[in-house]
Amino acid sequence: MKSDYVIVGGGSAGCVLAARLSENPSVTVTLLEAGGEDRNPLIHIPAGYIHTMVNPAINWMFQSEPEASSGNRPIAFPRGKVLGGSSAINAMLYVRGQAADYDGWAQRGNTGWSFDDVLPYFRKSEHCEFAGSDDHFRSRGGPLNVAPVRDHYPALDQLIEAAGECGYPHNPDYNGASQEGFSYSQVTIKSGLRFSAKKAYLDPARKRPNLRIIPHAHATGIIFDPQDQHRATGVTYHRHGKAEQIDAGREVILSAGAIQSPQLLELSGIGQAERLSRLGITPRMALPGVGENLADHYISRLAWRLNQNISLNNSARGLPLVGQVLRYAFSRRGILSLPAGIVVGFVRSRDGLSEPDIQYHIAHASFANPAKRIFDPFPGLTIGPCQLRPESRGEVHITSGDPMAAPIIRPNYLATDEDARVHVASMKIARAIMASPAIAPIVESETRPGIETASDDELLAYARETGVTLYHPVSTCRMGPVPANGDVVDAGLRVHGCRGLRVVDASIMPELISGNTNAPTIMIAEKAADMIKAYHG
Repeated sequence: MKSDYVIVGGGSAGCVLAARLSENPSVTVTLLEAGGEDRNPLIHIPAGYIHTMVNPAINWMFQSEPEASSGNRPIAFPRGKVLGGSSAINAMLYVRGQAADYDGWAQRGNTGWSFDDVLPYFRKSEHCEFAGSDDHFRSRGGPLNVAPVRDHYPALDQLIEAAGECGYPHNPDYNGASQEGFSYSQVTIKSGLRFSAKKAYLDPARKRPNLRIIPHAHATGIIFDPQDQHRATGVTYHRHGKAEQIDAGREVILSAGAIQSPQLLELSGIGQAERLSRLGITPRMALPGVGENLADHYISRLAWRLNQNISLNNSARGLPLVGQVLRYAFSRRGILSLPAGIVVGFVRSRDGLSEPDIQYHIAHASFANPAKRIFDPFPGLTIGPCQLRPESRGEVHITSGDPMAAPIIRPNYLATDEDARVHVASMKIARAIMASPAIAPIVESETRPGIETASDDELLAYARETGVTLYHPVSTCRMGPVPANGDVVDAGLRVHGCRGLRVVDASIMPELISGNTNAPTIMIAEKAADMIKAYHG
């Protein structure tokens, strides 16, 4: 079997690439996805993310290694294992980040990746329901539906007002001219249903005769030309217990994400030569950055008990939940239509910063067991802060030559003094907002961590013991011009020292952007598709 382009991974980036590259009817495109179709109904109900995050049928269910910096706990590391990838199981927030993020990419030597360069691809990808015809930043007509949260709630309205009292303004479009401030979230939802990259890009393209989609195809390695050991010519994979391979006439494109793209490179002999040799893998190309430079957002959660029944807690059980199910069935509104972060906020941790360095995910709900999303029996509100630009860096590496074995993940959260300082500051700011006059009258008490957790050291200890990933791993195949410094792909996303091989997904981000990573990943794939088309004429 042969195809001009072989794309490994049917997630956010892979769906975009498959759709865009197959627009040319003279080329053939094959998309390999280890998971299956998105038939689970909980994928499509927005609030179903509570269950998709822990469902091994559609989730790789990775875990990080226990580390002292995060309480010596393994931390669940969800990644989508289904067409649509993590866009089929995520919390659906649409956040682009700050212009300075992308300008920083370009300043590292990645020509063509400044904010002015990438903005057209953000605009090309989206259909923003509230965009005006003269909007410089937003657009209509793209494949990906972006909508505001459909319902507003008194407790969250009061919180936005309280933030304003603390000097943090209401910002109706944090993806516009400025990110700073608080507002209801923008989400990849259409008519009350999740709108994954698979729905946006792959479904409209999949009837094309030049596009082949192979589900349940677990990629195991990259094939190289026997006469040219640095030229990729295909992919091996397992499907239904059988070893298969497919040849690529033009390119192999890895879109397996920040965990599995470096895994596939290492399995194929690309990475740290000494490490690979110890595992019995013959080194093919020495690239010390493969699997290194892992960056991720780390979130802890503070919670309050409210003195009025105006939260989601009681709506999520018993007869009220039956009513919510009926409401969703007939109107696509209510609790089942909501993302994880119903309100978001972006603030500075200290004076003198040019841009926000803290993000909040906020919901008028609280949990007796946050890991299992078991609601408290009383009305509550939760604020989850994260540092937008962490300094700490971790790693992802294989531990054997077994392609079915999960790689080891060491995020190294809160490993620097600055990361610790910003996270503690973010917790203090959340407390200040909840104490302000606009919302204080409806607050009964702080339940997590509780007012007895008062000092900086105590707050930091709470964050280390309870925080989790915000599901934004990046940079393990970092883009940059200097392989010796840890760069893995060039500005064209071609693997250094190899031909016919690119990486197109969140792993190529030179630095973690200031926000959720799904929108930038889709942008990266849109831009990559144009670069690939131009390269091949």
